[in-house]
Amino acid sequence: MLEILKNPNFDFLGKARYFVAFSLLLIIAGVVAMSRPGGITFGVEFSGGTQVIARFQKTPEVDRIRAAIPDAVIQNYDAPAKNQVLIRRAVEGEAVDKQAPAILAALSEKYGDNPVVESSAEVVGPVVGAELRRKAIQLTVLGLLFQLIYIGVRFKGAVWGAAATVAVFHDVLVTLAFLTFFKFEITLNVIAALLTLVGYSVNDTIVIFDRARENLRHKRKDSLRKIINDSVNQTLSRTLISNGTTFLAVLGLMFGGEVLRGFAFTMAVGIVVGTYSTIYIASPFVIWWTDLMSKRQGPGGTAKAAL
Repeated sequence: MLEILKNPNFDFLGKARYFVAFSLLLIIAGVVAMSRPGGITFGVEFSGGTQVIARFQKTPEVDRIRAAIPDAVIQNYDAPAKNQVLIRRAVEGEAVDKQAPAILAALSEKYGDNPVVESSAEVVGPVVGAELRRKAIQLTVLGLLFQLIYIGVRFKGAVWGAAATVAVFHDVLVTLAFLTFFKFEITLNVIAALLTLVGYSVNDTIVIFDRARENLRHKRKDSLRKIINDSVNQTLSRTLISNGTTFLAVLGLMFGGEVLRGFAFTMAVGIVVGTYSTIYIASPFVIWWTDLMSKRQGPGGTAKAAL
């Protein structure tokens, strides 16, 4: 296997308590920011609003349309030859049924040199938005539940599944915090990215945990802290290569236009946070859990708790 670092021996877990404290502060700051009015904003799919499909006389310039309607999500629609654009605008203080005429009026006023020759509008009411939001939360919770069951069965111990689940909750909360800090809307694209990150983060955690389980069987004289720290070092090259290449690919999507920016930002933050949480959240959780169980079980309990 290609290795970036030859035989790394970093003391990752020696400073874990500082990183855990940093994560807690970041999550608290994110929760405070999200709880404030206007802290977390939802796209038209969740808050309710209007979707307008406008066909222009000539090839539309998305940047000029976005300048005319700055509070909407703009994207090309259907075949380029049809000169169509999809405009999505959330409810913001005006009746939903009045938004389509307002959008067309703004286009006529600020982009009159390329008139709209045909348009259709679709109303997404707040009730539909609430239903979509409920289903998105259900999907996320179900994903976490099934991964907890899978890892618990796969590793024959609740500690591994619980650690991975805690790390995923950490990743989602921290990513949501950054979305709030940088004023990104929560859209279906962002939800898709968050669900993708749940699987991505768990996969990274499983790789390190699997190596730790192998080392536990062959190095019973070493402490659990040393075994897990060695396991992180042994898989470090794999982590840097796989996560690094994915991060670079996602970073390229950041420049792919307004439609992809929220998805790409969520993925980029999530990849970094997911890598970080495997080392500084999931791994310390296993040590804390097994130390707690060993105190209850007496001498020799550490290996039993871990296995």
